[in-house]
Amino acid sequence: MKTSIALLLLALAAAGTAHADIYTWVDAQGVRHYSDSATSQGAKRANLPGLQTVDGNPDALQELQAASDRARSRKTNAESRMPTLVSPEPEQTFRDARGIVPVSVEISGSPELRDGEQITYYLDGSPIPQSPTDDTQLSLGNVPRGTHTLSAALLYQGTELRRTEPVTFYMKPPSAISPLNSNPNASGDGNGSDSPGTTTAAPAAGNVGGAPSTPRLNTGGGMAAPPS
Repeated sequence: MKTSIALLLLALAAAGTAHADIYTWVDAQGVRHYSDSATSQGAKRANLPGLQTVDGNPDALQELQAASDRARSRKTNAESRMPTLVSPEPEQTFRDARGIVPVSVEISGSPELRDGEQITYYLDGSPIPQSPTDDTQLSLGNVPRGTHTLSAALLYQGTELRRTEPVTFYMKPPSAISPLNSNPNASGDGNGSDSPGTTTAAPAAGNVGGAPSTPRLNTGGGMAAPPS
């Protein structure tokens, strides 16, 4: 039976006759033919490379499909994770003199990150130096006085999946004030002296080297005596 070489070799391999002789000839129209029998005058044994067989793994396809399903499942699970800022709360005010703000984030209610997950925190739109991090709880220090925003982005294998909406909070550390007058019983004389119990606000404490400095006190009137 005449057939193409590709189909013939496939049939021979399937039948276990890879070592059978193959014959070839060219007909009057110049078309070359191949057959497993010399049915035509002038047919000659074809000089074809031997077929090589490799032992296959019958479960390879199932194993490949299972691995693909697991990878797809991990990606789907990662994409369904949603970060939520627990702290700071919206419009929350912090008055720590060191500018410390506690930060906490949950991912779809889970207290811990899964393999491949990390968090990037954005303070006023810029990532903090520790980002990305494996910490879902940390403290920001030296946050200056004023209004700020904080958001958190969930990363999976370095790719950002979700980011929280920015939360606005306020840092209002206590201002430095002058102590009470050294003579709490002194009375005003109408010439510009302080009345009893009056305090005078000193300039707000500044930042030195990125950390709040010791509050400056007005020492002109001396330190107030502790109450008896």
